[in-house]
Amino acid sequence: MTNHNFAKNLRSVCDRHQSVAEVCRSLEMNRQQFNKYLSGQVYPSRHNLERVCKFFKLDENQFSLEPLEFDRIAASRFDQADQVGSSVLDQVVDNLANDIEALSRYEGYYFAYFHALGFPGFLIRSLVHLYRHGDRYYTRSIEHLWQKQKPKSNRRRFKYKGMAFYMADRIFITEYETFTRHTICQTILFPSYRNTVDTLSGITTGVGSLNSHMPKSTRVEYEFLGKQVDRREALKGCGLYDLESDLIDADIRERVNNSILPHEFMLTALDQ
Repeated sequence: MTNHNFAKNLRSVCDRHQSVAEVCRSLEMNRQQFNKYLSGQVYPSRHNLERVCKFFKLDENQFSLEPLEFDRIAASRFDQADQVGSSVLDQVVDNLANDIEALSRYEGYYFAYFHALGFPGFLIRSLVHLYRHGDRYYTRSIEHLWQKQKPKSNRRRFKYKGMAFYMADRIFITEYETFTRHTICQTILFPSYRNTVDTLSGITTGVGSLNSHMPKSTRVEYEFLGKQVDRREALKGCGLYDLESDLIDADIRERVNNSILPHEFMLTALDQ
C-alpha cells in the first residue's frame, strides 16, 4: 500500500465526520500521532491500522485505492449504514408521486450558493452530492462557516444528509444537520431545461445554525461540478464570501440576490 494514497483516503473519510478531533476521540488515539497518518509522515502499525479500518468499516486494500475510486466506495459504505428509515417514513416516501428516473440526469456534485442564514452580509458556497442508492435519491452537504478572505477565522463545519424527490416538475430536497440534529432544511429547485445540466435555481428554507434559530428563506443556486470530483479539492472552495467577492461569479451573485420588487409580496425563486 502507498502511504500517499492511504493519507489522502484517510483525510477523505475524516471529512465525513464533524472533525478530526472527534475521530481521534472515537478511536481513543493520540491526535499528534493521528496527524502523522493524515500527513503521510507515518504509516500505522498493524494494530492501529486494524482499529482505523474497523472504525470506518473499510479494509486495508480499499485504503490503497486511488482517491476517486476510494471516495465512491466509501460513500456507498457510509450511505448503507445511514439509510435506516422508520416504517412510517418509508410509507410516506413510497406514496409520493416521485419520478426516480427523472432525477438520474442530476446525479453528481454541486456547489450551492445562498445567503448564509446565520451570517447576514455573507454568501456561502457549500458542497452538495446528489446520488442514488437502491430506488431512492439522497443528498450529502457540507458547509464551511469561515471566511475565505480570513483563513485564520473561527472555523465551524456543518454536515447535512437528506433525500431528494422529483415531483410536479420540481426537485425537492429535505435535509437534516447531522451533528446537533436540531435543524431541517427544505430546498426546492427548478429542473434544467437545457441539454446539459449547468445550474439549478430555487429557494431554500431553514434556520441560522449558530444562534437565534430564526426561520429564514433565501434564493439558492446550484452549480453542477460533475458526476465525480476530487472532494478534497472541491471543499477548498467552500466557505463564507463577501457579497461583492470577485471569487463568486457575478451572475450567481445576482441570481441569489434576495431583493423583492414593489409588486411582489413574497420571495420567489428565479426561473432559468
